[in-house]
Amino acid sequence: MSALDGRTLLVVGGASGIGLAAARLAAARGANVVVADVDPAGAETVAALPGEIGFVHADATDPAGPEAAVAELLARHGRLDALLATVGGAVLGDAAELDPATWERELSFNLTSAYLCCRAATPQMKAQRSGAIVLTSSGQAVMSAADRAGYAAAKAGVISYTRSLAGALAPDRVRVNCIAPGPTDTPRFRAMNGGEEGVERVRQMMPLGEIPRPEDCAEVALFLLSDAARQVTGQTVHVNGGLLMP
Repeated sequence: MSALDGRTLLVVGGASGIGLAAARLAAARGANVVVADVDPAGAETVAALPGEIGFVHADATDPAGPEAAVAELLARHGRLDALLATVGGAVLGDAAELDPATWERELSFNLTSAYLCCRAATPQMKAQRSGAIVLTSSGQAVMSAADRAGYAAAKAGVISYTRSLAGALAPDRVRVNCIAPGPTDTPRFRAMNGGEEGVERVRQMMPLGEIPRPEDCAEVALFLLSDAARQVTGQTVHVNGGLLMP
């Protein structure tokens, strides 16, 4: 269990999947949590969680979105100890036929959003001379992804950005790491794989015999945000049940 008692945590993209699991686990462990999400219905989802978790309707691809989320957290709690950015998603299509508009959307959604979240959070962390950030990449970032080239390129950029920002912020005692999930058992994953039959096909491919849950990825993210990882920065941790071992 990661020690988060009394820490303040902003989860961007926290109304579903890995972000929602992280918000729930962190709040249960004593963290002060604010969730930001582009889906306004996320307010009801977050309100249904145990504890008092704040919600901000924010678009992470718009600079004003992460800035508003950080401002809301600071108004509530006065400091920002941790940021988890879990924004992203793929548009499927042939890599050779990827059009410029789709390419730009993929970069904005999956890479620029991570940059904007960090841009909003780092001034406060630098002023505090403490903080931890976890960004979200994907196993697709380090493999051939012919059906989602824009997504894979953007997520590879997240890994590179993680290393660069970690080096820049190390003198300020701010750590930056990244998780790279593989198949994760979320409603979106199940829909993309055609329901139970498709999910079972994926499960049979998993060396550890099961598809990771959002909680499995969230636990790794919370570890990296906690003092248990106080000497870990600039790293990417793959959470994929052994499917990919880079």
